[in-house]
Amino acid sequence: MQPIAIAFKNYEVNPFTNRGNGELIIVHQCINCGQISPNRIAGDDNEYQILSILEESFNLKASQINSINVLGINLVTTSHKEDVLISLFGINYKKYV
Repeated sequence: MQPIAIAFKNYEVNPFTNRGNGELIIVHQCINCGQISPNRIAGDDNEYQILSILEESFNLKASQINSINVLGINLVTTSHKEDVLISLFGINYKKYV
């Protein structure tokens, strides 16, 4: 399995802060058969590796995006990148990136 994208599970926008949040998941794809599998991010996952997966996910092929969307997984877009950074590093994320 190869990590190919980042997505939010149960993404919601807080009406008071206008910020979105939800549980981050890593979307993996089997190198042999192409099967897509979402997995929760673990506490010991490296935040900077997650960011590199996020950057790679912005360049997915249309066929990969379609396969992911069919499963009901909504990928993180560039407009939600700040929400990912806040989820990984907290509100003061700029100190870390």
